[in-house]
Amino acid sequence: MRKTVFALGSALIAAPLVASPVPIHLPGVSDRETTIPYGDVRQSVRGHGDVFFVKDRDNHWYRLQFNAGCAGSTTDANGLVFNHHGSSQEVDRFTTVLIPEERRSCAIQSIRQSLPPPQIDSRSPVTLD
Repeated sequence: MRKTVFALGSALIAAPLVASPVPIHLPGVSDRETTIPYGDVRQSVRGHGDVFFVKDRDNHWYRLQFNAGCAGSTTDANGLVFNHHGSSQEVDRFTTVLIPEERRSCAIQSIRQSLPPPQIDSRSPVTLD
């Protein structure tokens, strides 16, 4: 009986560790998840794959990772439409992003504060991955 309780307790404790992905350290990008206050995105730049960099109204940059394969081959990074859920206008992991060019909506898997991407600052340590 004690072995069963111990095994069940160990599984419950380990489950969140398996479910929550460990962020990959990227140069110039914070390791901590965040939100974008106000939800006011002023500029967007495409990275590689499903990565976009966005600048808010306070000139802070963020690295957004969409769900795998969602961004497709979009070239109009400034055409992104952020659909907020609930009463908050901040961009968070519950916000969906409409890519009109691709006619699809993407989920945000990660939002981390970033230095400007290399398309904006040629000296930036940020990679497009």
